[in-house]
Amino acid sequence: MRLADLGGLVKPPQTLLLMFTAYCAYLAAGGRSLPDLAVLTAAEGLAISGTTAANMYLERDIDSVMPRTSRRPIPSGAVPPGAAAALAASAFLAALAISSAWSRPLALTILVGFLSDILVYTNIAKRATPYSVALGGIAGAMPALGGWALARGFTAAGLVLSAVVLAWIPMHIWFIATYYLEDYRLAGIPMMPVIRGQSEAAAYAEGAIAAMPALSWAYFALTRRGLLAAAAASALSALAIRSVEGFRRSPSRDAARAIFKMASPLLAVIFLLEALEGALGIP
Repeated sequence: MRLADLGGLVKPPQTLLLMFTAYCAYLAAGGRSLPDLAVLTAAEGLAISGTTAANMYLERDIDSVMPRTSRRPIPSGAVPPGAAAALAASAFLAALAISSAWSRPLALTILVGFLSDILVYTNIAKRATPYSVALGGIAGAMPALGGWALARGFTAAGLVLSAVVLAWIPMHIWFIATYYLEDYRLAGIPMMPVIRGQSEAAAYAEGAIAAMPALSWAYFALTRRGLLAAAAASALSALAIRSVEGFRRSPSRDAARAIFKMASPLLAVIFLLEALEGALGIP
């Protein structure tokens, strides 16, 4: 096995984006401790990587059928399934041990993220319902909640901020699923665009996108911080909704891919501004 093949098990771009939300939430909450940041890096890096590797192990049957995923490490034969499962278990257990020794709130978010992703989303919901992303999104929101909880514990503001990630998930997943619609049909995965159609999926995604600035303003109301982030969320979400409306009028694979490409920068900008305003104490 090559190191690059093992790295492919953890989807580095996705892992780094989720870790970014954890860092930003920690800074937005007023966290300043270098030891905290070191623990956050180790615990979240291992937890997200372990969860992703477990997801790939459990979905190896799907990945082998879908052309876009057939070259991933397990279905391609580059990494044996047993090795992937061992890596996943080792990384997650290490994350849980590190976080439990330092911060029980952080450890709880890591445990909830793993259980919601692996037991609920991957094993049950993804193969059973077009609304699966609502459950999968819980796992995506946990790194942000973990970063906040490490600094301040569980508060309403932390829950609202992490919910921005939950609202972002449909835009991220449903439009890439639309781009690879035939792959999901071939694998028998009931993603929203497959079951309800592209236009209805886009309409649901619009509602989720609209929730992002609403949540950002709610965070501002609770903390009196995040004004720039809320304004940016409003402007960027309006642009995204305009693109989705254009897609609904004239659906195409290229348009779906373009909207998918907008998703990660939108989330990154919101969280970066929240972190900057929190770190600088901007009211």
